[in-house]
Amino acid sequence: QTFVIFFLIILKKVFKKIIFLFFFVFVLSLALLIFLNKEINKPLEVLEDDIVLEVKKGANSEQIFQLLKKYNIVHSRIKYNYLVYVKGSEYLPKYGQYLIPKNSSLNSILDIFNSGESIEYKITIPEGLTTRKILEIVSKDEILKGLINQDYIDNEGDFLPETYFFSYGYSRNSLLERMKKKLINVIDYEWNKRDSSLPYKSKYEALVIASLIESEASLDQERKLIASVFVNRLRKNMRLQSDPTVKYGLEKLHKLKIKTIKKSHLKIDHPWNTYTRNGLPITPICNPGKKSIIAALNPVNSDYLYFVADKKGGHFFAKTLKEHNKNINYTKKNTLSKLNDNSSIFFSDNDLPLSKPKNK
Repeated sequence: QTFVIFFLIILKKVFKKIIFLFFFVFVLSLALLIFLNKEINKPLEVLEDDIVLEVKKGANSEQIFQLLKKYNIVHSRIKYNYLVYVKGSEYLPKYGQYLIPKNSSLNSILDIFNSGESIEYKITIPEGLTTRKILEIVSKDEILKGLINQDYIDNEGDFLPETYFFSYGYSRNSLLERMKKKLINVIDYEWNKRDSSLPYKSKYEALVIASLIESEASLDQERKLIASVFVNRLRKNMRLQSDPTVKYGLEKLHKLKIKTIKKSHLKIDHPWNTYTRNGLPITPICNPGKKSIIAALNPVNSDYLYFVADKKGGHFFAKTLKEHNKNINYTKKNTLSKLNDNSSIFFSDNDLPLSKPKNK
């Protein structure tokens, strides 16, 4: 009986120590958790300005820790590992470049990595460029990655010129494929809305005309009018006689750089010369923008068969060769300062007015 009493006394003392130890560990753990949660959520004083951090493709937890350590964002592996543990299986950081706002917390930084919302970059492709020039722009972009597929080089008119956004590490070929799909979507949509009487046998022919419009037009308001001239000529089986087609063919075939089209150039026959050949050039002569594609498939109704540049960015339009020749003579005899202040003048079959509106 004495032994039992002694054992119970010892057991009671041990139990008290265990309870005390458990309580101590609990309080210590709770304090540590409170401390860690405070540490991972407090603004980092080292981030006085926004910075850009790059997470490499396939980076693991250790590599991300080393990245944060490099920028003095975190030194304690305990804090970092605790945060990764708390986030659990949902924490899957994506590669890319990320903008980290100043005074961010460690927790918010890992959330940014996990979101995949990396910095967006942009590239602008102007309308009317040849495919080779577009590929030069894409190849020189320092953010895009990878070599360009050589199959793109000789495919004129494949890309829709626009401003495209992408993240760090985006491949050049992926961007070019996006540009191709965007063009297909635009021309498909406009083709389905077209007037069925248009003299195009295919979407590709419409794209060829769009490239001519893009090369001829400087003013948006003239695109559909220029389109009407080409459509009217096709319907009458007249040659299109577009100077840019001559320039394109000579530069492509003979590697020439032509600043001014001469009469002698118009007589050099090649598959793009619309002065020496009937119908359309064999390919587009540039990559037309959306406005020119819309114009090609939605021309205005007109009787115009001719146009000539008015020296101010627009054109003079005419229904007859006689009227067209008058327009040409007028532009030759009058200097830029004597022309009217409008961006473009539209002439009918009437005789040219004796005087032009004065400059403002």
